[in-house]
Amino acid sequence: MKSKIILFALSATLLLTGCKVQTAQQYENEQEEEAKKVVVLNDEEQKKEKEKEETKETAQDDKGSVTKEVAATSENDTTTSTNSSVSTVEKSTSTPSQTQKPEAKKETTTSNNTSKEQPTKTEKPVKKDESKKETTVTKKPETTTSTPKPSTPKPSTPEKPVEKPAKKEYATITIGMRTLLNPDHYELLPKNLQSEKYVPASGVLLNNAKIEIKEGDTAWDAISKLRSKYGIYINYEKNPMYGIYIIGINHINEKQAGSLSGWMYTVNGVKAPVGVGNYELENGDRIELQYTTNGGTDLGW
Repeated sequence: MKSKIILFALSATLLLTGCKVQTAQQYENEQEEEAKKVVVLNDEEQKKEKEKEETKETAQDDKGSVTKEVAATSENDTTTSTNSSVSTVEKSTSTPSQTQKPEAKKETTTSNNTSKEQPTKTEKPVKKDESKKETTVTKKPETTTSTPKPSTPKPSTPEKPVEKPAKKEYATITIGMRTLLNPDHYELLPKNLQSEKYVPASGVLLNNAKIEIKEGDTAWDAISKLRSKYGIYINYEKNPMYGIYIIGINHINEKQAGSLSGWMYTVNGVKAPVGVGNYELENGDRIELQYTTNGGTDLGW
């Protein structure tokens, strides 16, 4: 019996030495190493998550929908990482003895706490109102269309009737010196004037000469045109009593055939009451200038 017991003890010791029985100290060391591995894994995962968050923030302004998908994938990654960490811890803690379970629970709780805290770090960025961007992009410049004002038609000015040329008016002039045909009167003239050039043989220097006149013309206005039209010389002066006073015609002057000799005139056969410069003519008037030797009695005026 003793030999059997000794053999059993030897076999037991051999078995124990072959199985390498793990001590409590060794188990705790292994647990610490596993916890360090889990912490390292969690740090790496947090770095990855931070990188993902940065990429989310940069891509968030352009595409809001992409941020949701990245956030969802990051959450899935964190949950899977926590699940994997939990599974690794469970695998490591499932083998030895019942004393190992409380420590495994601590590890799981820490891993779970990290998984719970991480969503707070991966806060979803607030979406910017993209409708504002759309409004600013799609806003077209306002085009001001000025509606033309209706043009008010100008009042038509009545056309001026074509004025017919005014009918021309005329007056006639006759110049005579019949009284000088009397030899007594003729011999009184200066010798240089005793010629038909100055005293025509008919006693008429001008007979019914037609002179154009206009409204307001005087007898003198018509008589003064004789020089330019017929070349007849007229000697005159401006008298304060009579206005225009005719001294001589065709170089036959007053007082050359006597002290009462000189020129007198009538209009339409009537002796005019005013001088030639004050008598206004009318169309068709007849002016007659005659030389007298005795103040008009020889003419019958």
